[in-house]
Amino acid sequence: MFKKFISISLATLLAFNLSACASKDISKNHKKSSSQNQSSSDDNYSDCESIDFSNVSYSDYGGFNGITFDVPDFLEHTSDSSDDNKVEFFTANKSCYMSVEYAGKISDFKSVYDKDLANSENVGFNVFEDYEYRISGDDGKTVYYKCSIIFEGADGYYLQNLLMVYPKKYEKEFDPIVTRVYHSFVKFAGPDKSLEEERNSSNLPKPDGKDKIISISDEDEVTFLGNYDKNKKYDIDYCSVVGKDVYATDSTYDHFGYNQLNLYGCSLKYPDFLRFIMVPDAKYGIVFNDNEYMNNLTESPNVELNVISTFNLDPDSYTNASEYAAKHLNDTNNLSNVQREISGNYIYSIDSVSEPNRVISFSIDYIDEDEEDHVTFHVSPEYYNRNKDTFLDIFEVMKKSFNHEDNFEK
Repeated sequence: MFKKFISISLATLLAFNLSACASKDISKNHKKSSSQNQSSSDDNYSDCESIDFSNVSYSDYGGFNGITFDVPDFLEHTSDSSDDNKVEFFTANKSCYMSVEYAGKISDFKSVYDKDLANSENVGFNVFEDYEYRISGDDGKTVYYKCSIIFEGADGYYLQNLLMVYPKKYEKEFDPIVTRVYHSFVKFAGPDKSLEEERNSSNLPKPDGKDKIISISDEDEVTFLGNYDKNKKYDIDYCSVVGKDVYATDSTYDHFGYNQLNLYGCSLKYPDFLRFIMVPDAKYGIVFNDNEYMNNLTESPNVELNVISTFNLDPDSYTNASEYAAKHLNDTNNLSNVQREISGNYIYSIDSVSEPNRVISFSIDYIDEDEEDHVTFHVSPEYYNRNKDTFLDIFEVMKKSFNHEDNFEK
């Protein structure tokens, strides 16, 4: 179909718009799209014949959503998308085309590549690497070359797409041009060195065997307060974390310790392979995700910890643990109980949850007429099955360390 797709008009190929965009398919159904401004003749290469390929110069197109790239002098900037996330360049008769598109934040680069490859026709060349991939092909008359990269921002990785289209007749002449543009584009792929240096700076101390303390504000600001001294009074904003690795910089599932979380109304120990993520808008809880998820591009966390305390707030209408369990836990369609224990005002549960994502959920609930505290420790089934004994041990530590009293570190 690709060959027919090209022979109709180059315009239909340009409708590709780089399927690497997570929200914009390059669908094979685009073959019917066309542009009135583009030539219908496959042999109209007069604009290429006028190019002095031995003396091509380049301009630096800068400031495009965090990157710059080279543009050969025979391509003219002709249009931007309405949202300023795409720029396009053509030759006079539009037999050559180039575009760069910013596609936004993504979590799974490999799935973007797989989708793009599946929707690309007559592929003659494709390479996937950690932070970039390239796909190229031709129908005998027209060549397309696609390159997608991910580059690091302050809160994750973002996708940029490059597309070049040119006549097969001039493939040899275009090889060094494509190479030049590719290298100028791909240099931004991967981790940002300045961000890495910031993470490794002195305000994020590496573990040295001594307990550290951080204060976390209700606006997600983290303040390092130095080595922890149990005899010292600290000025804590919203909550505090004490432990040998409070930033989760050196811990994995195979090697970890425990940090102490002190929040208004409750406290507990949690594994230090979890990293602070945010304080919910309601501002009576805190969320941690696993460090491995934060350092890799996956769809969702392998482990997540949520702690909620209603201390000094109006709790729900349940007056004791038994009532809460009867009215709440037994009336959930997407939850299958594995283990549950009710002891006084406490409920300790292990459940298999099917929606919105499949997880094994470890939970601690403290319920009385004045207060409700909820701790949920979600683990993906894959990680739970591979490390079942470890997660059961972690839950026991959390159960024994959980305290619902107002023990906030002043």
